[in-house]
Amino acid sequence: MRRWLALLLVFAALTPGSPARADSNAPATPQRLSLGAGTTSMSLSWEQPRTGPRAQGFQVYEDGQVVARATTTSATVAVAFNSTHTYTVTAVDGQGHESAPTAPVSGHAWASGVNPECLSPAPLTITATAITASAASLSWPRHPLWQDLELRVGGVSLGRTTRTSARVGGLAPETTYSAGLYRYNNCLGQTVPVALGSLTTAAGSAARPAAPSALTVAGRTDTTVRLSWTAAEGPAPSRYAVYDGDTLVARTSSTTVTVGRLYHASWHTFTVAALNAAGDESTHTAPLPASTEACQAVPPRPIGLTATAVSPSSVRLRWVFPSAATSYTVLDGDRPVVTAAGPEAMVTGLASGSRHTFRVTATLPNGCGETPRGTAVTVTTLAGPAGRAAQPADLTLTGNAPLGVDATAITLAWTASSGEEPATGYRVYEGATLAGETTGTELSLTVGAGTRHTYTVVAVAAAGTESAQSAPLTVYATYLPPP
Repeated sequence: MRRWLALLLVFAALTPGSPARADSNAPATPQRLSLGAGTTSMSLSWEQPRTGPRAQGFQVYEDGQVVARATTTSATVAVAFNSTHTYTVTAVDGQGHESAPTAPVSGHAWASGVNPECLSPAPLTITATAITASAASLSWPRHPLWQDLELRVGGVSLGRTTRTSARVGGLAPETTYSAGLYRYNNCLGQTVPVALGSLTTAAGSAARPAAPSALTVAGRTDTTVRLSWTAAEGPAPSRYAVYDGDTLVARTSSTTVTVGRLYHASWHTFTVAALNAAGDESTHTAPLPASTEACQAVPPRPIGLTATAVSPSSVRLRWVFPSAATSYTVLDGDRPVVTAAGPEAMVTGLASGSRHTFRVTATLPNGCGETPRGTAVTVTTLAGPAGRAAQPADLTLTGNAPLGVDATAITLAWTASSGEEPATGYRVYEGATLAGETTGTELSLTVGAGTRHTYTVVAVAAAGTESAQSAPLTVYATYLPPP
């Protein structure tokens, strides 16, 4: 509980225009931020250094604004089709200290309509670092077709990888090796290189310990993966080195190890090498993909809830959730009153001068259930008339047409309010934001192409009071398919 109270303090302190300044107590800055651009989303992933304070969460920034939060090392941001975006990521620890931002990455939401295998981009560059007489670390930018790549060093296949780095051992001293990532191109009907590089090992002894084998996952939690392997026959090595990609995560003299400081729902590629007394590395085991448990043992809860009475009938709620959520539920006491798509909501149709106690829970992705309820906030609506118009019904989408490539015209319609208190108009809300208002029962809006929206409609009486909201309607704006 204390760590999320601390996060509340830092999120409350953040100004809308910029990330908080990093200080000496902050976690290390995330590394290797990469971006995969889709037609209507941006998929971001990064790695968190294993040194310094452990990060409890991450914030994704665009133009100085937080656009996503995560408690794991990846995030997906929904965007409009044919739009360009630039992001940075910071790490936040349990005391609310925020790291410096990563270097920015950019992407354009688009699909060309051409099979990406039939394009001919220049091969990426593989970079070699931490080179010794027996081993080297290799890294490369993320390839658009990263799911099906084969790593070869010196013409020898080291298996398939979805990562952007690897550690290679068992090399000969003072020897130059080629390094390449390859994939089978269905458009060309042949295997082609997608990344190329080379390395030259340092001088040293040619002695190499025998390689371990049969690397397996023996257990996992939301923050750890337990690994086991089989030792090679013969003299026992001095110790074993365990790598995640090219990152050293453990050294041990045993044939089992628990790798910690991981994040839930995160993917890893482990290898193990034997080390002799001089530190020379054997050939590594075959790479082993492994993930942590998707669900957190102790998930965060919504924090920073504010409730503002905006009229005798309505309250605006906003909050912060330090992770990803599929939806939120607002409770008045113990009674659910609103389901929201994002971290804000309007609660309407309330009685004048009435007292309410609101809490929020988040529904987690990956089937991980609901979080505990956030801290309660009490608010009293403004004094005013008692009359309320009846709730509108049957909110539907009646128009959904692209306006060129960048925008879409959507039209919403609903059944008129009918009750003793006549409606003089209607307001359409998206979360706590007024999307538009009209005196009729239809409203047209212009939105970004390919974007998703969740709307409700309320009836407004002559005194300005609002009815209860209609059932929510989620709309996916169409977009022109690429040529």
